[in-house]
Amino acid sequence: MNDSRKGRWKAMFGGRGYYIALALCLAAVGTIGYFALRERPVTVKQQEPAPTLDIQPTPTQPVVKPAPVVIPEPEPQPEITEPAELLPQVVSPLDGTTVTVFSMTELLYDTTMADWRTHDGIDVQAEEGAAVKTAAGGTVQSVTDDELMGTTVVIDHEGGYSTRYSSLQKDVPVTAGQQVVAGEVIGRVGTTSAAESQMGPHLHFSVSRDGAVIDPRDYVGSEE
Repeated sequence: MNDSRKGRWKAMFGGRGYYIALALCLAAVGTIGYFALRERPVTVKQQEPAPTLDIQPTPTQPVVKPAPVVIPEPEPQPEITEPAELLPQVVSPLDGTTVTVFSMTELLYDTTMADWRTHDGIDVQAEEGAAVKTAAGGTVQSVTDDELMGTTVVIDHEGGYSTRYSSLQKDVPVTAGQQVVAGEVIGRVGTTSAAESQMGPHLHFSVSRDGAVIDPRDYVGSEE
């Protein structure tokens, strides 16, 4: 009986049986090792924290904002109004009483000529020998003895104006081409006007612009 068992074991472990037994042993060892590793706690190695970089902020220069530029508003300019007509500085040629007015549209009666006619100036009565002054600065154009209007001085002014002074005394203190200023005496009141002899001593004063006669009172203002 014992011999038969021994024979079987021998037969088992002899030849192929040996290798089978070895494989079983290895399988058993592997199984035990697997469970042993499974039961063993796994230690996870903690990573060291990354070093903290101490970064200090770089000091910066303060930002200086430029002051706002204030643009002043333009001051309102005064409105420039141009007069319709610019006249030179003028003065009254004689202090007296106007007895005959300017009239180029209506006929006036002339007591000396005993008729009706236009009147291209004004007649200012004054004492004989009263000073007659130039109404504005200018140049003496002529000094003449007119047949009808008597001793006459004509003066040219700026702006195309000219003034005429008639019925003066014969001797006048100015000559043609002479420069005169406003208010300068250019003659004396006389009675040399044949066409207006009935008026007595007076000045016949007329004004023209660019050759056309205008009302003297528009030039020097009304003088009564």
